[in-house]
Amino acid sequence: MQRMLIVDDEPVILDGLYAFFQKADFQDMEIIKAYSAFEAIEWLNSVKIDIVLSDICMPGMDGMELIEKIMDRWPRCKVLLLTGHNEFDYAHQAIRNPCVVDYLLKTEGMSHIRAAVERALTQISEENDFRYQHAWFRSKLPRALPQLQRQLLLDLLKRTERHDIASLQEELDAVQLPFMSNEPVIPVIIRVEEWNNYQSQADRSLIRYAVANVAEELLQDKVKVKAIDLDYQVIACFVQPKAEPLSFHTGQQEKWEQTLRFVYGTLESVQQSCADCLNLSVSIMVSEQAVEWMELSQAIAQLRLSIHEGPGLGMEKLLRVHVQHDSPYIPNILNQQSVTSLHLDQIRQRVTAGEREWMESFHKWTEASKEGLQDPFFRMKIYSGAGNGLIELLHELGLYESAMEEIALSRMLHFDIHTPWSDLVVFYQSAYEWIISKRSVTRIHDQSQILITIHHYIKHHLEDDLSLTRIAQEVSLNPSYLSRWYKRITGKGISDYIHDRRIERSKELLLGSTCKMHEISAKVGFSDQHYFYRFFKKATGCTPQEYRDQKS
Repeated sequence: MQRMLIVDDEPVILDGLYAFFQKADFQDMEIIKAYSAFEAIEWLNSVKIDIVLSDICMPGMDGMELIEKIMDRWPRCKVLLLTGHNEFDYAHQAIRNPCVVDYLLKTEGMSHIRAAVERALTQISEENDFRYQHAWFRSKLPRALPQLQRQLLLDLLKRTERHDIASLQEELDAVQLPFMSNEPVIPVIIRVEEWNNYQSQADRSLIRYAVANVAEELLQDKVKVKAIDLDYQVIACFVQPKAEPLSFHTGQQEKWEQTLRFVYGTLESVQQSCADCLNLSVSIMVSEQAVEWMELSQAIAQLRLSIHEGPGLGMEKLLRVHVQHDSPYIPNILNQQSVTSLHLDQIRQRVTAGEREWMESFHKWTEASKEGLQDPFFRMKIYSGAGNGLIELLHELGLYESAMEEIALSRMLHFDIHTPWSDLVVFYQSAYEWIISKRSVTRIHDQSQILITIHHYIKHHLEDDLSLTRIAQEVSLNPSYLSRWYKRITGKGISDYIHDRRIERSKELLLGSTCKMHEISAKVGFSDQHYFYRFFKKATGCTPQEYRDQKS
């Protein structure tokens, strides 16, 4: 999804441009309006903006100053400048700035402005097009250095002791990782939700590499970043600000806040690029704060588990997670050394995601486990690992109490190393099948809960910001994904639902209150009373005053 911010201090012009582009057939583009440069900066500080269509002459801050603010936050944003006069000095400055796509006179008409927006969208598409890299991934994939970098980062995630800063910096420099050992790191997790046509392990391995490159390509404009795959489904990203060495605790808080804001906004583009260019559905979990290197393992584990919190599992989640530094250590796949433990963890991941491939991992686990069952210590480890893994999974998914009643979970109390292996296999297979069935029911319930949350928010915030971005934040989903999902579930777009509720609320206020027209207009989200009149008449066939007179 792309976002275009329209900025003009003249309400009539701004509302006209907003209405024009709302009606235009630009697929998957959200339109936002700002009545001043300062309001525009508030938007730039809160979400990623792809295109800015701005007036040049505004009180307090002109268009050229605004460009500097835009570039400081979103370097790849495209800017279109509007003016009522042919001002050569402004035009000369504008065309020298690489982010400025066009310099337009307001008198040139909407067709010229629309054409300029289309050119900007084309530039964005070309810059974000990763399809051409597919052959490059296969033929020129660099091997040695990336593998060494990945291995060091994986090793760091397994370390629990405090790092010696100088030694760690030597290790980072040796494999040409750009990070500073005396600075904290922002951890990010990218989890593949739907593999779609990528069924073979070779394809999935290649696509994981592609996802990592997409993340690095989009984030590297303003930060130092390295992305690696942790397992068959999950990629981890490590981020630090660019520029000179920083001290997180002494005077550079603002720089870190800017970095976090950039990371949050850009991760939405990572999701979009994965969907558009790789036909891949991913969820992203990012820490709300930077963490020390020795805390990375715990932070990564918490990010991985956060996907199970709240509704929407399997959807394109976009979560900010507050990492608890003092929480107990949570084991993850990086600390599993045996093949059996690897297969067991894959079972848990696939059962949680509702993937049909969970049976494949289950068979691999049973086959790998049988090879060592003659050793009583190995047998004890396998039995206890399977039991602990199932209990942890049930707790994570909130199914423990139900399992106690519906699948006789208490039978596990009687399992020991003398219990026949075949009995355990049957029990655990049945347990995982039961979880799969429950997750299907839960997913339907989750969808209902998300719809209820969306509709409740819209009904109670008609006079506030009802942009797709703001609504998506309420349910922790990618805005573009939310738009597609909502239309698939309900058969109509979110904007249609908002329009219906605004008309419904307008009628209630017209008949059930003595509010004046400009008050009603504001209560249902229209800053321009005339725009409200046109909107109401188009929907009902009469003006608001005519409706009030007829019904009374």
